[in-house]
Amino acid sequence: MKLIEIPDCTVLPNARYSEMIEIMRKFNLLPNDAIIAATCKAWGITRIATFDADLEGIGFLNSVDL
Repeated sequence: MKLIEIPDCTVLPNARYSEMIEIMRKFNLLPNDAIIAATCKAWGITRIATFDADLEGIGFLNSVDL
């Protein structure tokens, strides 16, 4: 049973814990922000729409302001 079913949408598994810790330290992020950034990096996602200013300034991730 899926919790969320949205057509043409895939829920990605989280990145590895070690990648999250590395990004957390490098960019001074909280764990929740670091897991988002690490998951984007692991899946090759380079743009993210967010209200969270903490995700700005991450070299491999371009944030789109909402």
